[in-house]
Order: sequence, then C-alpha cells, then structure tokens
Amino acid sequence: MSDTSGSRHVLRIPPYEPPVRHACDRPRRYASRRASAHDGRSPRPARAIPVAVPHSPTVDPTAAAFAERAVRLVLEIVDRRRPDTQLEAVLDPALHDALRQAHTDAGSAILLRTRIRAVDADTAELFGSYTRGHRVFALAGRITRTPPSRRTPHGWLITSLWLG
Repeated sequence: MSDTSGSRHVLRIPPYEPPVRHACDRPRRYASRRASAHDGRSPRPARAIPVAVPHSPTVDPTAAAFAERAVRLVLEIVDRRRPDTQLEAVLDPALHDALRQAHTDAGSAILLRTRIRAVDADTAELFGSYTRGHRVFALAGRITRTPPSRRTPHGWLITSLWLG
C-alpha cells in the first residue's frame, strides 16, 4: 500500500484463529461426573427412530440363475475343462475375445458363492467368490438383459467381468 507521501506501509494481518487452549484451561461445568444421554449410561430407554429405506429394484430370478451358471461356465473355460466356443452364449463379444486367452494351469476353480444386486430392471451387478487350491478369490461383474435370440436364449449377457 502506498500513501500520498510515497512511503510504503505494511499492515499486520489480524489473527483470525482463536487462541490455543489446553485441556486444563477448560472451565469446569460440573463438579462431578454424571450420567448423560451421550455416554451410554442414561437411565432413559432409547427411542427407536424409523429409518426410510430407499426402494431398490427387485432382482429377476432368471438373472440369479443365469449368473451362477455363467460364472461356473467361465471358470471351467479358464481351467480348460470346456471349449471356449461356449462363451458366446454368456459373454459380450468384446469380453469373449479377452477371455479366450485367459487360461491357467494353477488347478481347478470351484465356485463358492454368486450373488447379484439389481441396478435397474435390465441390469444387475454380480459378485462372489471361488477357490483355486487353498486360496479364495473374488469375482465381480455386470449382467445385462438382452432380447432372447438363438445365441442367447436365456436373455442375459455378462457385459463386464473381473476374476481376482
């Protein structure tokens, strides 16, 4: 800043933070400890507060059956127990090409669990686990409803898949 005489002035910035207080500087409000509603020792019973649960779309039962069969098929193809031409019925064509090269000789995979959660009426996310030897692995993906055709008579396709 400059004034009319040409000299410069530096102004100090006023402090905007409160001064530091230590635990012993706090004023004591109560002479002794007493039960309060916040420390779990309150004699009053807690009231149940109703919680609104957002409506989630329901899962089509055919989607759950498809997801389990499809993941089992994918694991058998990765283990080279089935030919990879059978992937066309359950995988999106882009995934089919990527999974064709994914083979392993680390032992047979055994599917433990497959679950799905609906995203909307035509899409669901799938997740689960499988074992290979003494290790447990995770899997995740997304399935999408497609119009039934000769290639996909069940009407579902896996559009993304991750095998961990």
